Amino acid sequence: MTPTPLKPKSWRDSYTEYKEIVAPPHCNHHGTVFGGHILALIDKVAGVVAMEHCGSPSVVTASMDRVNFYQPVKQGQILHLQARLTYTGRSSMEILVRVYGKDLKDPDRKPWLTCEAFTTFVLVDAEGRPVRAVPPLLLETEEDRRLYEEALARRQARLRERGTVS
Repeated sequence: MTPTPLKPKSWRDSYTEYKEIVAPPHCNHHGTVFGGHILALIDKVAGVVAMEHCGSPSVVTASMDRVNFYQPVKQGQILHLQARLTYTGRSSMEILVRVYGKDLKDPDRKPWLTCEAFTTFVLVDAEGRPVRAVPPLLLETEEDRRLYEEALARRQARLRERGTVS
């Protein structure tokens, strides 16, 4: 018996934002937020996107592509994370997370991009095996299609690195 195909979903259905003030425990000796703290936040918000897209909490982080830190965020400033789905496979999903800094003490300064990352999550069963039940991503705009094609290229590169694809 062939399973019923899942209905495609828009990235807007699972789009997630998160904000927090940078407090002293989040900072290094320079008074800027630890990169590791930002990475943990990226993983959390991307996980929420994956869970919401699948309608299940049974997702795990499979990878996080290279993360470049462009500008620091200091103690007392705001971290603003925005996460959206860019790709779905049979059991995997790619989520783009952009992290911005904002300084409330300087209202003339616009928010700045501090880093961005592409994460890959996989929907798993109770034994931790991939489940082939991820709803397809509905590609509604030219940007959606561009991000999807770029995600396919990143996926192929990851598979080549692992020796899974030649």
